[in-house]
Amino acid sequence: MIQALVFDFGGTLDGNGIHWLERTYQFIHRHHPEITREAFDVADRETILEFAFEKSPDEVSYQDGTMLPVGLVATNVKAANYTLRETVDAIATGIFNRLNLTHQLKDEYVEWFCKEASEHLTKNRAWLEKLSNNYKLGVISNNFGNTRGWCDEYNLTSLLDVIIDSTVFGKIKPDPSIFEAALSELGVNPEEAIYVGDSYTADMVGAKRVGMWTAWMIGNQPKECLDLSVVDIQLTHLHELTDFLSTF
Repeated sequence: MIQALVFDFGGTLDGNGIHWLERTYQFIHRHHPEITREAFDVADRETILEFAFEKSPDEVSYQDGTMLPVGLVATNVKAANYTLRETVDAIATGIFNRLNLTHQLKDEYVEWFCKEASEHLTKNRAWLEKLSNNYKLGVISNNFGNTRGWCDEYNLTSLLDVIIDSTVFGKIKPDPSIFEAALSELGVNPEEAIYVGDSYTADMVGAKRVGMWTAWMIGNQPKECLDLSVVDIQLTHLHELTDFLSTF
């Protein structure tokens, strides 16, 4: 029997299966189709390293669904205190400057992004409130130390039994220990919990490694699945999880 539901934050609770990285690129591409994905990725990675780390690591690698390099947690204490809007603005400033885009377009992007994120979070809060009557709820996020602050900001904290931020915890998804810590705090076994996230590697692979049920937020855009056995259900909308829960 399912007793707990654990969610990713960015791209899952604040967006319908589309990660921050993809939303940013798609916005820029709509306005400047001449900017290549390669150029965008370089600007994004340089910006994140500057934003998240007091000293940039020498060697880094990346995985889908996370802005942070594999195996590294943010070290910039200042970033941990940023609101969601402040974080979006700081990262956007770095990316747009590196791509020689205007300050006006950057401001338009920040307004667009934060408006959409706020709408998703408001709708999902009402949905989570209903779920909280029957399930324990939690969040695990690869973030900059500010996940709890964002949950406070959007009035989610009172509904959540556990909030784990990779920077605070010291490990990044898909490391099994971050999922095991959440299960321990929730007081449930892996087979009694579902993890919901938009990243195949960080979320689905990580949660399945510890024996959790997995719900992959794919939204309305195609995503590559390397192993279907890792994913128990694919969701085009977060609230479709309700129907899946009714099968237990």
